Amino acid sequence: MPILKHGNLILLVALLVTAVVYAGGLNGPFLFDDHIHITQNRWVKIDTLGWTDLAQAWHSSFSAFPSNRPLAQLSFGVNHALSGLDPWAFKTTNLVIHLLSGLLVFVFIRLVLRALAGGAPLTQRDTLVAAAVAAVWLLHPMHVSTVLYAVQRMTGLSTLFTLAALSSYFWGRIRIAEERSGALWILGAIPLAALGFLAKEIAVLLPLLLLVSELTVLRGVSAGHQRRFVRAAWILMVALPLLAGTAYFFTHPGLLNYDGRPFSLEERVLTQTRILWLYVRWLFVPDISAFGLFHDDIALSTGLTSPITTLISAIGLLGVTLAALLMRRRLPVFSFAVMFFLAGHALESTVLPLEMVFEHRNYLPSVGLLFLLVYLVIVSASGLKISNAARVLGVLLLASYTAVTYIRVDNWSSLSNFLLSSAENHPNSPRANFMAAQLLISSLDKAGRDPQPLADAARTFLNNGLANDPRCINCMFGLLVLDLHLSNQPDPALTGHLRDSLRAGDVGATEVAISQFSYLVRWQQSDGVKLPPRELESIFDAALANPGWNHTGRAGIEAAYREYHEKVSGNLDAALIHAKAAIRSWPDQWSYHMQLVQVLRKLGNDDAALAALENADRLADNQKQQQQMAEVRAAIQREQSK
Repeated sequence: MPILKHGNLILLVALLVTAVVYAGGLNGPFLFDDHIHITQNRWVKIDTLGWTDLAQAWHSSFSAFPSNRPLAQLSFGVNHALSGLDPWAFKTTNLVIHLLSGLLVFVFIRLVLRALAGGAPLTQRDTLVAAAVAAVWLLHPMHVSTVLYAVQRMTGLSTLFTLAALSSYFWGRIRIAEERSGALWILGAIPLAALGFLAKEIAVLLPLLLLVSELTVLRGVSAGHQRRFVRAAWILMVALPLLAGTAYFFTHPGLLNYDGRPFSLEERVLTQTRILWLYVRWLFVPDISAFGLFHDDIALSTGLTSPITTLISAIGLLGVTLAALLMRRRLPVFSFAVMFFLAGHALESTVLPLEMVFEHRNYLPSVGLLFLLVYLVIVSASGLKISNAARVLGVLLLASYTAVTYIRVDNWSSLSNFLLSSAENHPNSPRANFMAAQLLISSLDKAGRDPQPLADAARTFLNNGLANDPRCINCMFGLLVLDLHLSNQPDPALTGHLRDSLRAGDVGATEVAISQFSYLVRWQQSDGVKLPPRELESIFDAALANPGWNHTGRAGIEAAYREYHEKVSGNLDAALIHAKAAIRSWPDQWSYHMQLVQVLRKLGNDDAALAALENADRLADNQKQQQQMAEVRAAIQREQSK
């Protein structure tokens, strides 16, 4: 296979094929968190690239440091300024970042191979290995969600800068081994990692990844006459950050707050032992029916032997980790690959109270294991004199990855494809079933004369979700909304079950969509059949009686209840109570303060409205907010002067 000798050509072909394969999904819709961070975030919707607008986009996150990710938010703002809310533009930007990251994977693996050779020049085979790793990484189906889920720009940008930082550090170490100047390259990794952190917090893993590299592939690279500088750089960039990170973790116990999660710290840690092996399987043997955004069909590990695969997985992880540490001299590629993968998961796949499974968490860690896979196919197989057979197998493997990626891209090309394929591939997932039903319910008004087939299909999905999880509050909301769409009053038993579940059930972000409450309020303002006021209010009261909401969830419900009383029931005194409650739950949310101002003005309490406006003023972080407050203040003052 002569073409396999030309690594640079393979890389170019891989980049072109990646662009072609992903082209079909670039017009796909915005989904889920895209709406929170982009389409429904008015502060990210800037119209120019002027400094004021760029600053507004930079500060457009609803989260506080360190989760505000301003660089990613800024990039969303730039997208909006140039092309509005065009999904193609947002997803094409993600694809460009993916292609650039693929180039950096190529550069990084070349540097890893040079480090393994003690800094010696690269061979043709080394370039081939690096190109093959980049090709497999670019075309791997596990990365589809990172590219086509617009909000995962955060992961893409952070990975791009982290790969650049790793490459800069490696190049500096190699230059020093050649007795050339490399200090600036090594130190250059710091600002690159900082840029990665401003896109997403996973860039803080750079010190751990550098430690893995120094213990494995860089251990044979000479520090030459700059030994003292290399040691100082190691202290500055590895030891001190790891100590600081450990101190930060132990002095911020709120990081382990599992309120609102349907699992405990112990259950998450135990389940992650199985999930990590699941990721490994998906990387080596992709299964299209296993991929997707919804993985709530994976059972929790409630103990070391519940299920027994938890114990097996934990022993396997411990064994592989020990082997990687003990064999780092004899098998540095194996050790580097395993430890790089595990280090890359140290933040999102350990103790923090995050969702159990997300494919995008493998975007950077996968580089390690895919490097091992390619190395085995090209280098190790050559030593066993089965290189031709191994390379044929490698080409077939890459072709299969590409085919699965193409199918997944098609699933992401439209909302209906995405949701229906999710429900088909994950029939035991309550969330997948609910989202598929929600799609069908939203189509009822467009169904023509007979909406019953769509309604029946939606009801089947919702009942299937409840069959898999009788506590599926979203599914209960779905059945209630379905009845309203069909001009029927919901079954009292359903409403009662919903109230009971809201009052005493798990109410984390993955269990209940807060938008359900604001949707019911909007429905009460429509021309359709409405819930009796007592029924609607009982749903809100039951929800607010549950102490399990996080502060953002409770604030969202209070804000929706405020809107109901302000715009539907006309009870402004009740609206005032819930406007203030929303602020108590989330005092740093500017919009809630402005909603309080609005209610106070309707009550004719201008002095209190001005005082509330002053509180909002302290939270304003962009010119448009300040302009809006100035207009409201002027209007109040005009009313007072009459």
